[in-house]
Amino acid sequence: MEILAKQTIFAEGCHGHLTKKVIKKFNLREDSPLQTYGIGFKELWEIKESGWSPGHVEHGIGWPMSNGNYGGYFIYHYAGESPLIAFGFVMGLDYENPYQNPYKEFQRLKQHPHFDRLLDGGNRVAYGARALAEGGYQSIPKLTMPGGLLVGCTAGFLNVPKIKGVHNALRSGRIAAESVYKHICGDDNSEKSQEVLSYPVALKNSPVWKELYDVRNIRPSMDALGLGMFGCVLYTGLIWYFLRGKEPWTFKLKGN
Repeated sequence: MEILAKQTIFAEGCHGHLTKKVIKKFNLREDSPLQTYGIGFKELWEIKESGWSPGHVEHGIGWPMSNGNYGGYFIYHYAGESPLIAFGFVMGLDYENPYQNPYKEFQRLKQHPHFDRLLDGGNRVAYGARALAEGGYQSIPKLTMPGGLLVGCTAGFLNVPKIKGVHNALRSGRIAAESVYKHICGDDNSEKSQEVLSYPVALKNSPVWKELYDVRNIRPSMDALGLGMFGCVLYTGLIWYFLRGKEPWTFKLKGN
């Protein structure tokens, strides 16, 4: 069965199969560096009520990863009738030690006394994993091609420091839909172009672009300063905290 459309919006998430093909076919990365990736694990735990603090949020970095690894953990205490928490771990896939295993690092993290006490007597009720596009602003490819557009994590719209991308996927999807509608039915179709050229223009004037631009140097600072994760934390604390993305430079990204 063939399904034909004037425009196809690619929303496959990180490193989608079709997206890889269209990026190669239309050379969408000609003016942007390669993407860099991470992997995230998330588990849902039912813990003892004595350790449950509804609404509590915890983010952290460090052990068991070395200074050369980008990543960290998160814990969210759900506010509901049951003492549920989401416990997750994210690690960049640009690590150099071939024997390192991100999943095993997550299990090592649980052996720390802080997490051991939290999970002791608890029950894991759900779990999952997914790849993350961590290149951010520097790795955004050309977003349009004849008959198609890229949105969300397919285009790399993840806010890496916040590990947050759903909001930008929704925003970019809405902008893409509006742009396609105007292209097909409105004035944007005057030149009968196969590309929805108004989409990247509208996106660059949206909160999506500003948000990604503001945090563009946080992830690359790890390699740019040559100080590993320590340099990333130092840069975030001394530069980004005060300038909030207004620094007049943009670090190059080491893609993988």
